[in-house]
Amino acid sequence: DRSLLPLLLVEMRFLVIALVALSSIETALSVKCSIESINYAPGNAEEFCVLKGLKTDGAATGDIQTDPSITRVAIVDSSLKRLTAAFYERFPRLEHLVVRNSGLEQLHITNIVRIIDAPGNQIKSISIQGGGALQELNLHSNSISDITPISGLVGLTKLNLGATSIANDNSFDFTDLGRLTNLTELYIDGLDLYYLENTNKRVLPNLRVLDLSHNPLTPSNFQLDLFRAMPKLEVLLLRNCLLTSLSVYPDELRTDFPSLEKIYLEGNHLKCPRFTQLLDILKANGIDPVEPEQAEECSQGFMSISQMCCQFLMLPPTETTTTSSTTTVHPSSTTQEPKQLSNWQKFKNWFG
Repeated sequence: DRSLLPLLLVEMRFLVIALVALSSIETALSVKCSIESINYAPGNAEEFCVLKGLKTDGAATGDIQTDPSITRVAIVDSSLKRLTAAFYERFPRLEHLVVRNSGLEQLHITNIVRIIDAPGNQIKSISIQGGGALQELNLHSNSISDITPISGLVGLTKLNLGATSIANDNSFDFTDLGRLTNLTELYIDGLDLYYLENTNKRVLPNLRVLDLSHNPLTPSNFQLDLFRAMPKLEVLLLRNCLLTSLSVYPDELRTDFPSLEKIYLEGNHLKCPRFTQLLDILKANGIDPVEPEQAEECSQGFMSISQMCCQFLMLPPTETTTTSSTTTVHPSSTTQEPKQLSNWQKFKNWFG
């Protein structure tokens, strides 16, 4: 009966979908992984082939099972120390690798993977076989100290080296990343940096986001003309850098930062008059000094301006003359206690 043909076609379509799904599950089981949703970045979750408790990457096994259909793999809660080429042989189409809560010390990168998200492990060294496809590399909070192999990954667009050991005598030289001309985001927060350099004046022509937060930068060595080598920089994060001063010249600001749109300044020790002046200069040049979502809690000697704390300049105490005589003052109903001025009122009175 021809009237039943459309119904049969629909049923066959559902059957094919079910068989494909079953095949994918069986294949995943063949490499001993489970399909789970992994949040690999804030607001980003994908289905991954999750390998838990992995102790070997496959190099020691005689019969390596492979799955050409799996493109996303997550290694979780693993005691694996080394990730070698044998691992990638198991997943010949791997594009996205996540490593979490692992004892991984050596990371191998091949030419097929595009994204590696491996923060908070124990990675000390990196070996590269090709690596031309890699676009994003997150090594935040690892023990790596040598970025020489990374400097050759010319396809990188996002690089996170925050809270690692790459600083050289509390200094970072942007020349070391001079070949990474495709970089759009660079995170080097929490490196205990005092100095920033660019000894060979290498240009990062596409860099748009730079995070320097949580580095105790030395104000006298923090020269803004350094950023001229980043002509497309749009967002600069200087959170909690303990800066006590920041020299900004209005007529050179847009020369130093031709494309800057936002700057994050909370957690520094700038003096309030200078800080107020700095905010005005930034706004006048079309740069948004982004206010934190919640106001900072200011410690003694600091006050809040635009939800951020600045160092409050206190006047020296007034000298008083004491005598040996004692005077007793009896408060009357008409006597009023002196009104306490707020920090902001004092600031306005002292600095206009």
